[in-house]
Amino acid sequence: MSAPRPYDGVRVIDLTGDLSAYATRLFANLGAEVIMIEPPEGRADRKRDPLPGAEGYGGSAFAFLNAGKKSVTLDRSTAESQAAFAALVASAQVVVVEVDAKALLPQILAVPGTRVVTVVSHFGLDGPYADYVGCDLVDQSLGGIAWLSGVPGEPPLRLPGDQSAMVTSVYAAAATALALWDLETRGNGHLVEVSAQEAIAHSLQNAPQVWDLERRVLSRGGEGIRDATEDIFACKDGHIFLAAPLSLPMSWKAVVEWMGEAGDSGFKRLSEPDWADRPKRATAPYRAEFRRIFESFIADKTREGMRQEALRRKIVMAPVSRVGDLADDPQLIYRGFFSQIDHPALGKSLRFPGAPYRLSEPVWAVDHPAPRLGQHSADVA
Repeated sequence: MSAPRPYDGVRVIDLTGDLSAYATRLFANLGAEVIMIEPPEGRADRKRDPLPGAEGYGGSAFAFLNAGKKSVTLDRSTAESQAAFAALVASAQVVVVEVDAKALLPQILAVPGTRVVTVVSHFGLDGPYADYVGCDLVDQSLGGIAWLSGVPGEPPLRLPGDQSAMVTSVYAAAATALALWDLETRGNGHLVEVSAQEAIAHSLQNAPQVWDLERRVLSRGGEGIRDATEDIFACKDGHIFLAAPLSLPMSWKAVVEWMGEAGDSGFKRLSEPDWADRPKRATAPYRAEFRRIFESFIADKTREGMRQEALRRKIVMAPVSRVGDLADDPQLIYRGFFSQIDHPALGKSLRFPGAPYRLSEPVWAVDHPAPRLGQHSADVA
């Protein structure tokens, strides 16, 4: 007999999409029965960027975000389909609704019974922005993360990979899990609102606290003095990130010693007394000079070679990975981070990121790949 999982016996009705599909997948991976209710033509995110030869299954993003779920199609245009929809809601402990399905909320709340209903939107159900149209760029901008990202003096920077959706999904899953615990232990139902803007704003490290305590708005480049060494530098086969400010004396000393042992001409310059002046090191001339010296030193060095040297010398430095590099990253491979998910239409497995956390018991699993459209319409009651 397999070990019990946290959400065995829990049914989740999934009315999500781009903004919160990952939230319900987190429940599926821990044992919940997650049922996507889709229109006969399929959800919008299913139809985006389909994999060749896998029509009806969605693209690679859909395959990842919806692994372990089931699919039921309902057109909800007839009394019979409305009754079927209400019956599915009545059978569930959790319903997760995304912004495009908000019109269904009154119907969901009218279904008898006690459950957790989580509504995920860009700006919440009320307030001055409630009816605004959102997207990843808008959520990151109004949430504040774009303002903190990028290079000082240059425009704000959108983080890649639809980060607002991933952050919102994690917050939605956590809030739903807390409400579900209260339902299971005390019998209390909940209507949970999750705003993407608020979720992003809550992920801004200590920026909100700096405003509360100092009435100061943080900006790109972090706090205080930005040292000449704290940046991304070009090497032979890409880029590395280095941090060797005076506040990390071991890292700074190791960089200078490395250059000296190699006989690099920059060693003499970086050993001069003015490099012990912290404010000077933050000025544009010193940043430009250090970049010229250091990039000349590492021009013939690879990212992997520098990774090994950094570990040996205790330098705070790491390769800047491209997306294509991650599959072969030695740390991720060692940790067993990736998992294989079979794709029935393609006749092969796809490699995806695995469990987002490690628990003491083996309760996380992908039970089956993302379903084809309507795959479980006949057998879900």
